[in-house]
Amino acid sequence: MQQSPLNIKNKIQSFWLWFAETEDNIREYFAEEEVVDKAALIEAINNRVLDFGLFAWEIGPGASRAFYLTISPNGSKERLRISKQIMEAAPDLPDWEFHYARPPREEGLQFTLYDDFMVEREVDASPWKYVLLPQPEGRVEVLLEAPNTHHLDPDTRLLAGERVVGNLLGEEARIEFVYRVRVVEELEEGHQDDSAPILALRRQVASIG
Repeated sequence: MQQSPLNIKNKIQSFWLWFAETEDNIREYFAEEEVVDKAALIEAINNRVLDFGLFAWEIGPGASRAFYLTISPNGSKERLRISKQIMEAAPDLPDWEFHYARPPREEGLQFTLYDDFMVEREVDASPWKYVLLPQPEGRVEVLLEAPNTHHLDPDTRLLAGERVVGNLLGEEARIEFVYRVRVVEELEEGHQDDSAPILALRRQVASIG
């Protein structure tokens, strides 16, 4: 059920009041102080964020300030509108930076993930290539060539490809401009001449926006 603007506004005000009151505990969490009940703190953050809907959150060391908080719309364009509202109302806290979607990750080409059998798999997307295929409404399909993914089943390969695209573009650009992601071990001959190294993806999608 869609929430009314007034209901969302009230929830946003309540969230930031709570966050300001809880900031010291979050700091202690990262300082690994034993006085903080970490499980209770995580549950409290979960409850506050999920009160807006199916959002996700991340807290960690910031790029320009001591800490960052991201409230992610989990790939939804409608929730992106709400997460922007949440962060527009954020208080000015000198040690915090706030993001309404997951930002690009400079180190986003190497990571591990779990397949359907909960086996940890390593992914190195640095040798990958891509092709952009036009789709309606100015969006694109990102077709990835991932030759070093023989060890991944098709579902895990797609999950890896979607993570790489999200890491390079950031979540907002992924939502706004990417229609879908496909991953193959080798591009068809007709796409080879149009392919580019994976690191060029962010620049090319930015030119579309």
